[in-house]
Amino acid sequence: MDRAPSGRRMAFEAKQAYHIRAPPATVFAALTEPAGLVGWFLSAATIEARAGGAFAFDWLQGYHMDGRVLDCRPPRSVAFLWRDPGPDGAMIETRVDFVLSAQEGGTLLELKHSGFTDAAHFAECSSRWAYYLMNLKSYLEHRTDLRSRNDW
Repeated sequence: MDRAPSGRRMAFEAKQAYHIRAPPATVFAALTEPAGLVGWFLSAATIEARAGGAFAFDWLQGYHMDGRVLDCRPPRSVAFLWRDPGPDGAMIETRVDFVLSAQEGGTLLELKHSGFTDAAHFAECSSRWAYYLMNLKSYLEHRTDLRSRNDW
């Protein structure tokens, strides 16, 4: 666990923003509907897009995650309880927030992934979000999925 010089537990937060040439409702659907999620992010998805709803996500390389929708305000925002196994096998829970706003002929998508206490986990998730959210932009703007089965 990472600690500040004072001995307190450090918290890390990933923040990223992307302008996507698509309306907020289209971007929101790509974040909350199974077909949209499979187009740019997952290999399979089930989701109840409402506060308290469950989701089950599968990635191309076989990774699986079950979680919960914490908040859902179409087409402005959605938040997820994200659960990853840590190095010791214990589940690490973080929060993923997406906020959408209409901007300059498209949508400004803002990601905030918070609750990290481990620097390596924070760095891994931050780089994966950059990869996948650039793919979301490509998928919605050009209908091109840039993922490869060999990526991970």
